[in-house]
Amino acid sequence: MKISFAEIRNQLGGFSQKTKTGIYLHYPFCLSKCPYCHFYSLTGDIELHRRWLDTIKKEIRAASEKLSDLLVIDTIYFGGGTPSLLKPEEIREILERLRESFPAELTEVTLEANPDSCEKWLWGWREAGVNRLSVGAQSFDDEVLRILGRRHSAEKTWKFIRKARAAGFENINLDLMIGIPGETSDTVKTNLEALNELKPEHVSVYLLEELERVPFRGIWEKNPVSDEELVQRYQEYRQGLQQVGYKQYEISNFSQPGYRCQHNLKYWQYQPFLGFGPSAASHLGPVRWQNVAELKSWQMAVTFELLDVAEIIILNQEKSVAERLAFGLRLADGINWKKLKKEYPFFDFSEFEKKISELVSLGSLKFSKSHLRIPPEKFLIANSILAELIF
Repeated sequence: MKISFAEIRNQLGGFSQKTKTGIYLHYPFCLSKCPYCHFYSLTGDIELHRRWLDTIKKEIRAASEKLSDLLVIDTIYFGGGTPSLLKPEEIREILERLRESFPAELTEVTLEANPDSCEKWLWGWREAGVNRLSVGAQSFDDEVLRILGRRHSAEKTWKFIRKARAAGFENINLDLMIGIPGETSDTVKTNLEALNELKPEHVSVYLLEELERVPFRGIWEKNPVSDEELVQRYQEYRQGLQQVGYKQYEISNFSQPGYRCQHNLKYWQYQPFLGFGPSAASHLGPVRWQNVAELKSWQMAVTFELLDVAEIIILNQEKSVAERLAFGLRLADGINWKKLKKEYPFFDFSEFEKKISELVSLGSLKFSKSHLRIPPEKFLIANSILAELIF
């Protein structure tokens, strides 16, 4: 479906001007495709890379012509794929285009990076304006990395983080994964020891999931991880990270004080974000849309200053409230229920309140003063709790 930014602008209604907004840029290329990855990515050559770079700048310009008076950019996130394949001068080009196109008060610019990324580019990325790295370590156990099909070793991660510190990065996230066949309590111990020594400001612990359409499903089926094992590993991480100074603020995310990911908080706190690139999602006011996950279709549409979208949703109040609950209840602090009701003064909350009362009686939800939240011991079944509440 082809739409224009003018059509999106017309749907925004009373969207407040100068709203703080996050920018997500999807770089779809990788040197090789990880067998467990369910995000849109592909192996590409230099020509495809150049076309992506030209097109992303055109998409930014097209969006700014219709939306720049409404938005102030405060966070930017380069995701993928492997956006650390972008050279420092290419990162600089994109950031300059964003600053030229939108008012900006940047506080956080994140680049996802693999540990086998070009280390000499670290200084250049920092000078270009990147101030936060999100490094896909996944594990510090080489056998687990082999099972995952990763290109790097644990030693490579250690070296990359130390080089990043030398380059001046003071805000680093490390991604880890759990639910991997062959992982044990010793694996968790090894990872926690590495974290305690490297001391990244932020840690994400993601469940291995959405395996239906990826090659890794066959590996997992030969050696499946039981629910009991998964719960044990997750609790080991939660307790271990707390002991070395990290506070859990979302189901999968932990940080040292003052280092929560400001960009990702926009998703969970239902704040505006604008996505560029194939498969990138956006949410402004009552409008949510997602670009098609197909490079050529995305490029062709942008050539005509259009978007090729997989879906576009105009949110009514019921859908909006449901989404705020679905995203906000992922946070350890939960949702301020009184504030939510004030923001939707004409919405009938009675059905939600009935379900909430039932889930509170079962211990699946908890009220703490004015905040509604999922108890931490129930985080692993959050999806089923949300399904009971919302559907």
